[in-house]
Amino acid sequence: MSATVIWVADLARSVAFYTVLFQSEDCYLADGFASVKNDKNEVLLHLLPEQYRDEPSMGEMNPIKPIFDVARMSDFSSQLRGDVATYGDWTYADLADPDGHIIQIRENA
Repeated sequence: MSATVIWVADLARSVAFYTVLFQSEDCYLADGFASVKNDKNEVLLHLLPEQYRDEPSMGEMNPIKPIFDVARMSDFSSQLRGDVATYGDWTYADLADPDGHIIQIRENA
């Protein structure tokens, strides 16, 4: 497993989102920082400095898109953006996190 750093404007909201996404019970919180993980994924959430919290995320323009494994994509069907695709044994879809970062989730078929 590797970890992905994501800068967020609302730490509590992002912790809640990634806790549900990862079906995680393993969360570490500190002042301005959190780690949410399961056996396949980990995000290191860093609170943006206050002067940057109102700036919009890059959304689709972000040069990277992290991919996270989930048990059931159907749990997030109302949040999916665009088409669902299959590649090999995996099914993929995009969704936006609370800060508007576009991430991809995948489920092993």
